[in-house]
Amino acid sequence: MKTLTGILTAAVLLVGCNKEEPAAPVEVDTSTYSERGSDNSWPKRPEESALPVAEDLTASNYYVVMDASGSMFNAECSEGRRKLDVAKEALSSFFQQLPSTANVGMFAFDKHDASERLSLGSYAPEYVSGVANSLVAGGGTPLLTGIQVGMRALSVQAMKQLGYGEYHLVVVTDGVATSGYEPTSAVNELLADTPIVVHTIGFCIDDSHSLNRPGLTLYESANDPQSLLTGLEAVLAEAPDFQVGAFVEEQP
Repeated sequence: MKTLTGILTAAVLLVGCNKEEPAAPVEVDTSTYSERGSDNSWPKRPEESALPVAEDLTASNYYVVMDASGSMFNAECSEGRRKLDVAKEALSSFFQQLPSTANVGMFAFDKHDASERLSLGSYAPEYVSGVANSLVAGGGTPLLTGIQVGMRALSVQAMKQLGYGEYHLVVVTDGVATSGYEPTSAVNELLADTPIVVHTIGFCIDDSHSLNRPGLTLYESANDPQSLLTGLEAVLAEAPDFQVGAFVEEQP
């Protein structure tokens, strides 16, 4: 008869025989998309995509995330005027200076809601300015949602342009995000997976904003109406340090 000790010893040996070898550590690429010069993985165009190919493959694309939250009703840093009124004028001037072939989109959060106000496309500057002028200050600051929507819109447009062209996400804000809508995770994804250039104009706030990522994002601090306009104009002057790689479909 087998002893209890013998049975336990056999069980331990069997367990030891079936024990899996520890998995090798997985190497994670923490570099940004722009640091990987030969990476042409963006945009990830589905094999059976029904998206039409854009007529202008080299068009520049600007998606604006506009903060019209309750704090934009205040008159700090705006020479006695409401911050939102100053921002509307600066945006109107910015839209007028965009190339006539540029595509423009806009997500805004104001008194009414947080939503896309312009899908990314070609519009007359006056029409885009009119949409911005309709904003009414109020509500919170869901920066995370705005950046996610903008990144998605620019990525879809990149599929249509087969990866050619320029892609800019322009955030105009006067404060930190509403709790639960901090944009760090979305910005990390954007920097890792896309060549989209992130521009932020911080209106009447210091340089400590979470969207200020030196060497990774472009940040302008604006403390008066003129510097707000200058910050927006810098979007047109600042070119990315990398070229957008063309998307090349694999041939069967």
